[in-house]
Amino acid sequence: MEGLKKKKSKIVAFFSGRKGKQRIFISGMLAWPIIHFLVFWLYVNIDAIFLAFRNEARGEWTLSNFKWLIKMFVEPAVILDMNMAVRNTLILFFWNMVVELPIAVVLAYVFFKKLPGNKFFTICLYLPSIISTAVMVAVYKSFLGSEGPFAQIFGQSWVYPITNPETSMLSMLAYNLWTGYGLNIILFRSAMGRIPPEIFESAAIDGITMFEELTKIILPLIWPTLSTMMLISISGVFGASGPVLLFVGEWDAHDAGLMTVGHAMFLQYKVSGMVERAAAMGLFFTAISMPLVFLSRWLLTKVEGEYEY
Repeated sequence: MEGLKKKKSKIVAFFSGRKGKQRIFISGMLAWPIIHFLVFWLYVNIDAIFLAFRNEARGEWTLSNFKWLIKMFVEPAVILDMNMAVRNTLILFFWNMVVELPIAVVLAYVFFKKLPGNKFFTICLYLPSIISTAVMVAVYKSFLGSEGPFAQIFGQSWVYPITNPETSMLSMLAYNLWTGYGLNIILFRSAMGRIPPEIFESAAIDGITMFEELTKIILPLIWPTLSTMMLISISGVFGASGPVLLFVGEWDAHDAGLMTVGHAMFLQYKVSGMVERAAAMGLFFTAISMPLVFLSRWLLTKVEGEYEY
């Protein structure tokens, strides 16, 4: 009894007084993120790993989910073509890395130079990032639809490009180009704004051109921000799906040629109710992407220079 009373008194003393109130406040602030991490990340991911090796209908451990996934690569189903899904996902990923990210850097540099109208164009490019995706897709589809300007110009020869397998992916890439780099411009512009102006003044005295300023000063000094954005993109390489559901719905992605890995997982989980197959797909592509992330991190660290300013 005496030992129990001593423990209680120590606990009361630990949370009493000014420092005790600080401890209570800090504990309260940390409690929610810790609970959120344990429930919505740790538990969910561990449960998904177990689900990938389960057959709930038979109540047994099995590798049948992975066998089914391999079969979808070798013998694609009518509405589920994993080869198309991987191809489209990689196209969207490389489009972001090779096209959208460099454009965001160049535009951020143009706005950083404070050319006439830079604030207006910054707002115009950032607006698609804050407006609902459903609204932006609706506007985009209306623009390309039968009442849009292209249909009025070309008349009956105009074919709706979003559901046409030959042009659907190009339409998706154009949409991503329209809406995909507003936030990146803000981040890169902020990174450029932290560079001391003395560096640019010294370079201007030496007669540096704008291209040299961008490539030899700006890019090395904002490389930590740029490499972080690249690493985030690489870590979600198989999650690069785009708003496929809003474009063509649940079942039409295959016919429109817009099937992606994320959409294929959605079909298995939400539509077909095959949670175990969706979990197996997630675990399969996670096993592929993890080495890519570590390799990319190592390569980006090698490229990154150490600059202090």
